[in-house]
Amino acid sequence: MKTRKKKKGMYIALLVLLGLLGLFVGSLYNSLNGNPLSKWLAQRELQQFMVEHYPEKRLRIEKGFYDFKFKRYEFRVKEIGADADKGEPAEYEFSVGGWIPEVKMDGIRSANLDMALMERLRGEAEAELQAAFARRVPAVREVSVQLEVVKGQLAENAAWTPSLKLDEPLYIHVVTDAAGASKQQVAEAAAEIAAVLDAGGYDYGRVTINSNVMDDEAGKDPYGYVKYVARFDKGGKVSAKDVKEVTK
Repeated sequence: MKTRKKKKGMYIALLVLLGLLGLFVGSLYNSLNGNPLSKWLAQRELQQFMVEHYPEKRLRIEKGFYDFKFKRYEFRVKEIGADADKGEPAEYEFSVGGWIPEVKMDGIRSANLDMALMERLRGEAEAELQAAFARRVPAVREVSVQLEVVKGQLAENAAWTPSLKLDEPLYIHVVTDAAGASKQQVAEAAAEIAAVLDAGGYDYGRVTINSNVMDDEAGKDPYGYVKYVARFDKGGKVSAKDVKEVTK
């Protein structure tokens, strides 16, 4: 009787183990290849996105695969119709990701960006912001701005001003000198930078601050190595506990 119970217990344990192994293998497969349901949801989101943003175009989703590195689906979309039939049909790349599927990269938009105008406006915005930040935070060493302008959205001779009508908010990256700085001082610098942006009426989405060591320990790199990182969105605040210290 005891032997039978022992065998039954071993059998149940084996079933549980096999079940857990199956779940692990399935989870691993999904993490590398996605799954049919999430792919269907991603494709449906992309279809709705294209109808909403490009109702004048005839677009067809051709292929899709899961990019496990970025945990999102990559789709190839082909433009069809009268204009496209005159030559080789245009193809675009789209990316869809997130627990609630969302288009992360719009290939049509990317193909129609005015790169020359963007580069000029970016340079003007960076110069303006670096001067404005440095007046409040002397440790500021570099400011980088990411902005997008679609062809025809602005006049080619448009000059940079915070009131420019862009359809996407700015992303701003700031490098400061970490010499003698504490987490509290980095948080205070973030507050000053936010105050400048808000007072100037800038439409920004996120600001990242890298506070770098730039002394002899940093070696040949003029921007040294990152010691602290702080991030905030428009309307957000940074406290000392939000500042991350980066270990070498």
